Amino acid sequence: MCLIAVAHGVDDRHALVVAANRDERHARPSSGAEWWADAPEVLGGRDLSAGGTWLAVSRTGRFAAVTNVHEPGAPAAARSRGLLVTDYLDASASTEAYSRSLRQRGADYGPFNLLLFDGTALHYVSNRANPAVLSAGIHGLGNSPLGTDWPKVRRAAQGLAAALDADDPVEPLFELLAERECDPADDRRYTHDLFVAGSEFGTRSSTVVLIGRDGRVALVERRFDAGARCIGESRYSFQVRNN
Repeated sequence: MCLIAVAHGVDDRHALVVAANRDERHARPSSGAEWWADAPEVLGGRDLSAGGTWLAVSRTGRFAAVTNVHEPGAPAAARSRGLLVTDYLDASASTEAYSRSLRQRGADYGPFNLLLFDGTALHYVSNRANPAVLSAGIHGLGNSPLGTDWPKVRRAAQGLAAALDADDPVEPLFELLAERECDPADDRRYTHDLFVAGSEFGTRSSTVVLIGRDGRVALVERRFDAGARCIGESRYSFQVRNN
């Protein structure tokens, strides 16, 4: 079960702070965060099965991230949810226009939650809930519609708020994303633990994104194997390019 916590418009230094865990089957192939050769505006990890991504930023300071909405037995969809992120980041359409278009074609995708940031506003779009422009504040999102009170989502939001007091919030946020207390055989770990341990399914990567009010963007990603061991890290920093 994936997890995204965002602080939007509440920190003097950052327009957006993101702490996110991607949970997925360990057998599903993916690559670590990098600039994409076939979409040079996009920086993020990549799902090598369907070609999309779960979280990424663009050179113009846009950010997008997606989670699935947990619906056992949902039929296969025509398009991968990961393409929602790359289609937004690699397009010139406004966030409002992109959001409107998804209301017309949301059925093409499996159940999803989508966060879109255009440098100013933070939008929530879903094919299982009403869209919204989110107010300044701290928001948490898991594998259910926005506002669902899962323990892990609540804890992530609280921890993100505390991490903003640090001179550099990156390591405190990774410590937050690593929190777990349930036994690996306990199914409550999916809704309680921020980091999900499991030999077949679990947390594959943790990502911290900082978008500064000065236009400086930092993205740090750490990747994990089926034993919950860190097996790689990517660090990027760049200045937003004004259009």
